[in-house]
Amino acid sequence: MAGAGIPFHATVMPSLRDPDSRFSLVTRAALMPIASVDALVRILRFHPDVCCTTGGLASLPAALAARAARVPVYIWEGNAVPGRVNRLLAGWSQRIGATFEASLRVLPRRRTFVDGNPIRRSLLTWTRESGRAKLGIPAEGPVIFVTGGSQGSAAINHAVSGAVTRLLRRATVIHHTGTAHLAQVSTKRETLPPDLRERYHVYGFLHEEMGAALAAADLVVGRASSSSIAEPLAFGVPLILVPFAASAEAHQTANAQDIAERGAALVIRESQLDADRLVAQVTGLLDDPARLARMAKAARAAGRPDAATAIAGELRKLGGCA
Repeated sequence: MAGAGIPFHATVMPSLRDPDSRFSLVTRAALMPIASVDALVRILRFHPDVCCTTGGLASLPAALAARAARVPVYIWEGNAVPGRVNRLLAGWSQRIGATFEASLRVLPRRRTFVDGNPIRRSLLTWTRESGRAKLGIPAEGPVIFVTGGSQGSAAINHAVSGAVTRLLRRATVIHHTGTAHLAQVSTKRETLPPDLRERYHVYGFLHEEMGAALAAADLVVGRASSSSIAEPLAFGVPLILVPFAASAEAHQTANAQDIAERGAALVIRESQLDADRLVAQVTGLLDDPARLARMAKAARAAGRPDAATAIAGELRKLGGCA
């Protein structure tokens, strides 16, 4: 925040890493009054027009202080299953921005709008042509983009390792491994025949090139976090989703199911993921271009590339700044 020239103040309230720990709950409860008073003092000094929160225990003192100071509260909920703090604050907030339609089942309908997940504008500048040119991928032919998120996924990488030869016979593969897994996957790549190796593009981390990879892809295989789903959908790319099995309240499974019900994704449970199942799902779609096209159409319909603008508009309206 300091690098962007935006003033920042942290309260003493830490996040709740272990909801089942009684010690953590007791310590957070003890800190809540201190953090709330601190937040209230800061709000009275700053005179904000609106308070925006994405949830989590660390946000609770600021949201409570904002309501005490009669500052309207906007909640942004990124998952299909709202977090506990957001469910608590939903009754006190003036407006709620959701990412998934499924959130409407548990959030106040009159004050909840599906605004989507904000996406970096720089990602959206890429086109299919410019993305493929940037990554050295032929303009024609199917491209599969596999990603486990910024840290990578051992489960997805393991499945790809067993499937990669069969996948490369059908398509170019962009594999975002995560930095910790890069060396192992790169070693695997070197064992491939030269004609397959040149079609296997391996990256430990992608920043601006993430937009190039998404724009170049015909199909994305990845996790089911809010951003992992929102970014491909913004490009109209269908997905094969592997929800993280240990996600809190199984929210990734709920996220994936929401998009699958809208026709833009297939879902593989992490416990059922292996090379054979991955190949079967990918080749099944590549062999059925009509179905893949229907999924791409559904992805474009579900995608919200203008989510950041929509959320900013809601905040300005709520704060009387529009």
